[in-house]
Amino acid sequence: MKKILLTGLLALLVLIWSGPAVAVDLDQLQRQMDLMADELESFKFKKGAGTEHDRVSVHGYGELHYNNSLDENGGNTEIDSHRFVIGVHAILADWIHFSAEIDFEHAAQELEFEFAYLDFLIHQAFNVRAGVLLLPVGSLNEFHEPNLFWSVERPQFQNKIIPTTWSGAGAGIFGTPIEGVNYRLYAVNSVQSIRPTSFSTGGGSGGSGGEGGRFKSSSGIRSGRQQINELVAEDFAAVGRLELTKLFPGLQLGFSFYTGNTTHDLIPEGGFIFLIEGDMKYRLHWFEMNASIANIDIDDAAALNAFCASSAGDCTPDIGDNIFGWNVQAGVHLPQLLGMNTSHDVVAWFMFEHIRPQDSVPSGTAPTAGVNFDVYQAGITYLPIPAVAVKMDWQHRRFQNPNFASGNLGKAADTINLGIAYMY
Repeated sequence: MKKILLTGLLALLVLIWSGPAVAVDLDQLQRQMDLMADELESFKFKKGAGTEHDRVSVHGYGELHYNNSLDENGGNTEIDSHRFVIGVHAILADWIHFSAEIDFEHAAQELEFEFAYLDFLIHQAFNVRAGVLLLPVGSLNEFHEPNLFWSVERPQFQNKIIPTTWSGAGAGIFGTPIEGVNYRLYAVNSVQSIRPTSFSTGGGSGGSGGEGGRFKSSSGIRSGRQQINELVAEDFAAVGRLELTKLFPGLQLGFSFYTGNTTHDLIPEGGFIFLIEGDMKYRLHWFEMNASIANIDIDDAAALNAFCASSAGDCTPDIGDNIFGWNVQAGVHLPQLLGMNTSHDVVAWFMFEHIRPQDSVPSGTAPTAGVNFDVYQAGITYLPIPAVAVKMDWQHRRFQNPNFASGNLGKAADTINLGIAYMY
């Protein structure tokens, strides 16, 4: 098409300049056309001349939530433009790609730097990734667009157990050595388990950085992840994931791990943690289900709590030495079940979650009430197209009393959630 257009343009110019009596040398015209095409390609990729249109793309997602708390002790009814994300993907060379996302949260009142990394594409089985990376832990952290999960809010498993969205600065390798087997293996900055009083509460870097950087009984290791400008980088962690997608039709299995010290030399003890996670997805015609399970061991929890209880610590002395949780979700694609000929999808679903940020505590640490709970959740999700979702669900939480007795549940809390989600 390019050559046809250039040929037509040159022919028109010759006719205008020379008049109808001039005969055109077709061979010369072809040579001129080829020369112009080569110059055009050279200009597109000349340094400083910009980037070709189809080598840079913009994408993103967003979600709006309405949460009506029916807590028996009273609660808030809220509406929030929870997230609006802008991302770019650029092909810098055929073998070097760049990806990044910035997250504007809570009606753009909070800014989060989700990721920005380079991919060096060497071979299908072995490639290199470096920058600020989404950690490959669980099935949702790397691919957390809100129309990819059915509930209005992210599942509690991906909040209290695996701190989605979780990113880190570092580098690693990834690839598909054989069909149906995918892996990622990175070295990144480690989470931070304790926080000294000397740390400021404002922005900054490293030891003078932000108010994050501590484990909590209510949210496990979640507050140990931080924005890149607030990191202390004395400790590093290894993280990896293996996915098996061809074992059985419709089935995908995933296994993740994360391990490293967490105290960043703030105390002699390392606060070593080891996270192991497994997940599955299965789809058979109109039936679909997924499940996840994870366990986190935290070494030196007693020493972490002792530091937090001292005058030097600005953290709460309630860190557990073990965190555990699992969930299972099943859904029915109603149009397919009913044999309807439509591209629209309606999913009726149910989910159960068992969440224990304090699965156990070290000797000398008192269990905290209200941090361990079970979740019963049901909802319906309408997808007019795969990139848009309209959601409604009901969530019932049963909180466990702090004596760790199995089945000993305390107060309950109910919430009605509505939401819209989209990708672009």
